[in-house]
Amino acid sequence: MHPLTPHWPVPRSVAFVLLAGGQGLRLNQDTPKQFIRVAGKSLLEHSYAALHGYDPQARMVVVVPADAVALAKKLLAHEESAEFVIGGDSRQASTWAALKHLGADPPDSVVIHDAARPFLSAQIIHDVVQALEQHEAVDVAIPTADTIIVERDGYIQSIPKRNHIYRGQTPQGFHFQPLLRSYREVGESRLADFTDDCGIYMDCNPMGRVRIVKGSSENIKITEDLDMVLADELFRTRASQWDPEKQGLNVRNKRALIFGGTKGIGNAISRVLQESGATAYEASRSTGCDISDPDQVADTVARAVHTMGGLDFVVNTVGLLEQGALGTQTMDVIDQLIRVNLSGAFYIAKTSLEPLRASRGMLLNFSSSSYSRGRAQYTPYSASKAAIVNLTQGLADEWADDGVRVNCLVPGRTDTAMRRSNFAEEAEQTLLNPFQVALSACKLLSSDLTGMVVRV
Repeated sequence: MHPLTPHWPVPRSVAFVLLAGGQGLRLNQDTPKQFIRVAGKSLLEHSYAALHGYDPQARMVVVVPADAVALAKKLLAHEESAEFVIGGDSRQASTWAALKHLGADPPDSVVIHDAARPFLSAQIIHDVVQALEQHEAVDVAIPTADTIIVERDGYIQSIPKRNHIYRGQTPQGFHFQPLLRSYREVGESRLADFTDDCGIYMDCNPMGRVRIVKGSSENIKITEDLDMVLADELFRTRASQWDPEKQGLNVRNKRALIFGGTKGIGNAISRVLQESGATAYEASRSTGCDISDPDQVADTVARAVHTMGGLDFVVNTVGLLEQGALGTQTMDVIDQLIRVNLSGAFYIAKTSLEPLRASRGMLLNFSSSSYSRGRAQYTPYSASKAAIVNLTQGLADEWADDGVRVNCLVPGRTDTAMRRSNFAEEAEQTLLNPFQVALSACKLLSSDLTGMVVRV
């Protein structure tokens, strides 16, 4: 026999178990953490998509609290193959509920993942599934970067060497029958003595070995408030890595209202859309729409809906930048900068909701690279652009049930009239062409993304 040939049957069928049964008590939220939305989707949906996307044919068992079954089914309504199981009082009790459910038609192996880890990569899933071909149990872990101390009575008892100290993650994978036997042997009364499934397996299989596969520092578990901040940043980072070259452009017969559509990036977007088979309605001050006036915004939306028969996309590219130290700017100037760059975005969003709800369309906001850090000499502008990012994320969550997607594009330094009037000495070859930004914007409009902050 080849030394790598296992003495048990190689798993053929894999079932994924997604544990979403916790209450998230350490997170100061009214909603259990697995149902909190980040980047337009709940943690449950992100984690489900990671597992299901790896193997759409695998069984998907979702374990949820008894009082959240309806909510989970609503969030995953488009996933007809999902199997829902009511969890227990602990993580181990929830796993046991899933194993008993699967026992009626047992798979060869089972991969168990925490819904509170939404950044699971396909590579990690692949490594776990592949390792199950040669090992009965598999864990995911990463080396610890911190010094570990062993405490007793308030004092350090020992400091283990870090060489062999790892931090466990999920998923954890097992051949199904050995794990089922382990849970039966432990019994429900002892489940609370363990923190994960590998612990139960090792307790019942002293000679068994658990193979470790490499995890990722991004595969974080959302547990406390700070983790939600990190999750937002990770999703922003992933969005900034979105590659428009891999996204098709499919906007034929779509109807777009573009605020700021007569000049610069807005006009470039209008031209790209029309050349791709869409209809574009351009709005700007020159057409009688100052977005700092809510009545003009409402009138423009109504006219666009009447003219085109509805709206699939609403794009806001309008921006106003005037350099100057805050102490030297008049209150009228400050007020105008905020009304154009921020208040106008609220007027556009509020007025556009109904037509976008009817078409299940997208609102696309524009921010600036200055959103991530306030810029001296134009703080009203940069502060407003930071707020646009927050607005995007909030509306993506708020409008998710209506099927309206909300995203934000953050272009790099682009050759526009506004930029040239404020930064006259920049070399043209160092600036993006408006059509480069426009093409990325149109491809983002073609996507199913929501809650994303995409850099160009």
